[in-house]
Amino acid sequence: MSQNQLTTANQSIPPISPIDPTLIIEHGESPTAIILSIAILISILVGSITGLVRVVMLMILRQSKPFR
Repeated sequence: MSQNQLTTANQSIPPISPIDPTLIIEHGESPTAIILSIAILISILVGSITGLVRVVMLMILRQSKPFR
């Protein structure tokens, strides 16, 4: 088992190559990118509205219960 641990510990990790931002800037106005960003924003908005409705419903339910 100790030989297995030595071989995994001695493996080198290749360096991460940097991302060229010019390609992203040049193709940033593609219809696919715009549709994807709109879909992400809509999903975040729907999730936020769902959370807000839950909180409002909980508050309404708490106020409608009689105090004991």
